[in-house]
Amino acid sequence: MEFLIGHYEDFRKATGCTVFLFLTPNRAVVSIRGGAPGSRELETLSPGHLVESVDAIVLSGGSALGLSCSSGVVEFLQERGKGFKTARGVVPIVAQAVIYDLEVGEWAFPTPEWGYRACEKACGTVIEGSVGAGTGATVGKIEGMGKAVKGGFGKGEAETREGRIWAFVVTNSLGNIYSPSSGELVAGRKEGNMDFISPSPFNTTLTVVIFEVDFSREELLQLANVVHSALATCIRPFATLYDGDVIFLVSLKRKKLINYLSLVEGIYRSVTGAVISSVIKATSVANIPTCGMHR
Repeated sequence: MEFLIGHYEDFRKATGCTVFLFLTPNRAVVSIRGGAPGSRELETLSPGHLVESVDAIVLSGGSALGLSCSSGVVEFLQERGKGFKTARGVVPIVAQAVIYDLEVGEWAFPTPEWGYRACEKACGTVIEGSVGAGTGATVGKIEGMGKAVKGGFGKGEAETREGRIWAFVVTNSLGNIYSPSSGELVAGRKEGNMDFISPSPFNTTLTVVIFEVDFSREELLQLANVVHSALATCIRPFATLYDGDVIFLVSLKRKKLINYLSLVEGIYRSVTGAVISSVIKATSVANIPTCGMHR
């Protein structure tokens, strides 16, 4: 594996963080799709900037208060000499995006110590469900938190002619989750009278998609449109003013692109698979029901 994933969470506090550690040089970009993002170092990932490679991507709960957990990730990487090399030492490039989960469980947020511990736990085995950044995640809040259903952290994977595609999604959406094949409701609540709803204003879906293909930053940004479309087949509504949706795309620079449409099909399979897995594998936290529970 050229990347490792580590989680750290506190179920009583109902929040956590997830760290992606990249072991080799890569090329990364970010696309902000929602109207209320919380983030750190995202501008570094824009085309035209000096550093193309990212050392770590951090997803966390705690809203803007959770941004501090990246300091622990920076410390972990610096101790190991990982980062952008300068005359005086390395500077780890760590990008982060957060979800708002402060209404679930205790008033708490990930700290630098949590980020450091997530790095220590990072490995090639991916744990899904109510873990890491998905611990306090909820979905289906179109009628408010009172009818929320448990979201979580999910993984999807597709093997294509263009190599493997890995997708990872934290679902903390305003919208419900639907099956991409049948259109049936998977997680959330059937809408009532939309004239009298009071939706939760703090929602976010965080996505990390990793490719083996050697893409430029401009090409990766174009693929963000495909990822957005795949997410929107499962999450409705998606990328609203009340969502802080952020998409990270990372190229491991292994292979040349041969068949674009094969790649697009793989993006759809991996991304939608990650969304569905995030809610199917979620467990109840702070009395928030899962998609398989009934009130």
